[in-house]
Amino acid sequence: MPINDRLFKIPEALLLQHAEVLAKMFPTDAADFRAFDSTIAEDYGTTIKDAIDAAIGLKSDQIIIDEMAEYTQHVLNAMSNCNLSYKTVAYFVRKAFKGDKAVQNQFGFNDIEKVRKSQPKMVLFMEQHAGTASKYKSDLLSEGCNEEVINQLLTNAEELKAANVAQEKFKKERGIITQERVKRLNHLYQLIKPLNDVAQIIYSEDQARMAKYTLPKPKSSQNTPDDLIES
Repeated sequence: MPINDRLFKIPEALLLQHAEVLAKMFPTDAADFRAFDSTIAEDYGTTIKDAIDAAIGLKSDQIIIDEMAEYTQHVLNAMSNCNLSYKTVAYFVRKAFKGDKAVQNQFGFNDIEKVRKSQPKMVLFMEQHAGTASKYKSDLLSEGCNEEVINQLLTNAEELKAANVAQEKFKKERGIITQERVKRLNHLYQLIKPLNDVAQIIYSEDQARMAKYTLPKPKSSQNTPDDLIES
């Protein structure tokens, strides 16, 4: 089974909610379950609660998505800053080296379109751009360019590199977190599924009590036993 395959078909929140209810109800009915299956421990409710705590101790998918969006925004902001500082310096390059394609291309005029949408390429490009700007610094300053604009080129490159590294690191961590969360949720499901199965038998004549332990059905359910959840 793939590492991120869920054994259950209902939303995580519903699974956790149902498990919380079972953990609180089980002590009252423990004797009935143990009379049917002696391997079900008296403290089974506590075992379920511990599994719930373990599952919610990890970030949910929604939180991970929100955090990923934040990392992405940092990268987009850094890319925007790089583009703006490049265009600013390019303005003065055109003034200082009007018609000199050889020098203009040293500033990346012939490469910018190739790197504008690639974070790693933009980092390298901006680092090289900063070096070229430093080389022709006096020419740019004489045309009215602010020295801080030139200095900012390397700073922006470093900020983009940091944002990109942080984003890539989080992407890798996200997979590990998701894998572990699914593993814990599957374990929780495997704990509460037997209570559903046993309840269908021992409370077959008591619909109200059986309903307390019946697993929630997915929205696509056809109301058949196989729809409850995968075994």
